[in-house]
Amino acid sequence: MKKLLCAFGLFALSTPVVADDYWVTQFRAAPGKFPALLELVTTTKWDAFEMGRPIIMRHSQGNHWDLMLLGKHKPGCDNDCQAAATAFERAADTLVDYELSFQASSETSWEGLKAKDAASGFYHIEMFNAGAGNHAALMRQRVIENDYIRRIGQSPNDIFEVSFGSDFDIFTIGFYESLQAYAVPADVTAEEAEAAAIAAGFKNRADVSFYLRELIIGHHDTLAVKVP
Repeated sequence: MKKLLCAFGLFALSTPVVADDYWVTQFRAAPGKFPALLELVTTTKWDAFEMGRPIIMRHSQGNHWDLMLLGKHKPGCDNDCQAAATAFERAADTLVDYELSFQASSETSWEGLKAKDAASGFYHIEMFNAGAGNHAALMRQRVIENDYIRRIGQSPNDIFEVSFGSDFDIFTIGFYESLQAYAVPADVTAEEAEAAAIAAGFKNRADVSFYLRELIIGHHDTLAVKVP
């Protein structure tokens, strides 16, 4: 089992852009243990950890994890932080069948993510495995898809580049007020959507999804709700 503590103590690998570094942990509860796991993450005194309380997402549909925690990565962890992390891990060990902890970076700041989260209650999370030689192209695809999304009047996703600990290369999170807000279709005509896709850098509207499929060998698509 990968340890949450490791995510606190490892330095993030360098990235080509100015970015904030994050740790991510996904838990799948052992049978019958989800209520206890949920209580653990909601009652933990996160102030004892140097990075503070993470954003906590509860799986709704899609992937096999139950909870996903996203927090600001800070290199180093003092004695109190180490003790808190060790106690958390020991408690989690008795409750989870699966744990994945890894590091990532994003051009979205921690303050920006927290502001979005404060206004949100629902998340759309996509995680991608790039094919050989396609990492840079996949990042570009995520960026220009965000451009397309903006052009049709919808909310763009926050893009994260995995730096350590997982075979995922890139993942995105869309922050929404509710499921209903996520499901609202773009208020544009087919012609306007076509023009927006071309302006963003795609061949046409259909290429928004087809180009993505050319670049990846794996894709996890998950809906989640906020754990307050």
